[in-house]
Amino acid sequence: MRTRFIRYIEGKSVIHRLDPRSKLIFVFSILLSLTVAPNILFLIPLLAVSLAFYFSARLPWSKTKTTWKFVLAIILVLSTLNLLTLSILYGGAQTLEDVIAQLTSKEVLLKSLTPVTKLLTLAIATVTFIFTTPPHLYAPALGQMGVPYKVAYIVQLALRYIPEYIDEMKKTLEAQMARGFRPKGGKNPIARILSVVPLVVPVTISATLSIYDIADAMELRGFGEKRCHTWYRKLRMMRRDKLLIMISIALAAIYVAIFLMRLYGVIDIPTILRLC
Repeated sequence: MRTRFIRYIEGKSVIHRLDPRSKLIFVFSILLSLTVAPNILFLIPLLAVSLAFYFSARLPWSKTKTTWKFVLAIILVLSTLNLLTLSILYGGAQTLEDVIAQLTSKEVLLKSLTPVTKLLTLAIATVTFIFTTPPHLYAPALGQMGVPYKVAYIVQLALRYIPEYIDEMKKTLEAQMARGFRPKGGKNPIARILSVVPLVVPVTISATLSIYDIADAMELRGFGEKRCHTWYRKLRMMRRDKLLIMISIALAAIYVAIFLMRLYGVIDIPTILRLC
């Protein structure tokens, strides 16, 4: 069976039936709210909303575990680098004992936990959107939201490039293994990744050539000759889509209002937290 890695998974959940435009607005509202959230306590509701969005999609774990392993590994690496940066550069650590003390301090742990929560929340919402939205609807959704159709197709082709690159890497690796190549490293994931580094250049060239083929095919069909563009697939919003858009706008408006009130000194977040 074909390995699914950050690609559409068929389903009949309510999230699958949502209009792609409403899901895009939801992801953008989560992104905006995460950007202006003042501290980790305000991130917890956003994480809960993203988790509810994900679990409503009813995605099977067997088809998503590869993606989540990759996403969690990236978040773990970035959070570790962030923790070390906070403890060494801003903690004034001079010796190994000072570094360990800074790493275990409550202040540094809270500061390092904030970006982890932001990345995890955004990853959950974004991955859910990709898993539940057919790729051929990306361009129509963006186009019918007012985005120029050239930009809409650029986004769609960019999102298609990642799974095609991974498929090309898999095919090249299987072809090399048929010729006697065996990846080294055993169960060590880092060693296994380093063993396939020599395949990156030929795979990148092959994937790039496929992009040129797509560009040539679109040019032969007259893509970009006219400013006006009609869409074969007309998207229609239902009540559930409008409800999701209202929730997304309200969520973003609340967090932007909190940010502005905090910016102009209308509310004092530390005082409110102490009273709670």
